Amino acid sequence: MSAPPVPEELLKAVTDDLQPVTPLAPVWRRTLWALAISALVFAAAVLGLGLRSDIHSIPSWLGWGCSVVEFLAAALLLGLALRESIPGRSVPLGSAFAALGASVIYQLAVGYVTWRFSPGLPWEIQTLGQGMSCMMSDTMLALPTLVVTVWLIVRAFPTRAWMAGLLGGAGAAIASDAITHLRCPVSNLRHVLVWHTGAVILISATGALIGYLWGRWRA
Repeated sequence: MSAPPVPEELLKAVTDDLQPVTPLAPVWRRTLWALAISALVFAAAVLGLGLRSDIHSIPSWLGWGCSVVEFLAAALLLGLALRESIPGRSVPLGSAFAALGASVIYQLAVGYVTWRFSPGLPWEIQTLGQGMSCMMSDTMLALPTLVVTVWLIVRAFPTRAWMAGLLGGAGAAIASDAITHLRCPVSNLRHVLVWHTGAVILISATGALIGYLWGRWRA
């Protein structure tokens, strides 16, 4: 039994709706776009806002060196996010969470070693407002990278938008923390854990929430 012919009106509607599709750029190129924004923010913050007051008490490998490594960790997370955004190229959950966990552990380790070299301002004199100011600064520094990364993610129509958003948010947050390591004069681990690691968790969760909401809206 042959299939019924397709109505001419339907064929015309489909034909009129056809448009050329721009191929998706490779993951590495899209990652570089996001990193370019992070690099601009990094340069603007360091040159325009200055460095921590005890920067001369910290060896270069621990100050600038660890910030560069943290920036590279952010590049890895952003690359994983943009790979995750492509249907059929999902990142294994174990690998994704391992990268997230390793980045946070690295951040805390750098904070501890920095504290051993230079205690910085005591925790006891820090007010709630100063701590919140640090978290707000981290968030604002991460925002440009997060916005660009989310835009790159949704253009690829990911199947697990929440995971892509989580990885993208974490990448933006870690890139921001690479700047904070050179700027915040408080090395106390309680400060690092509460306000700076807290900012990383908050920004990562924001990326995941945006991805989740976009996925629900698209469905």
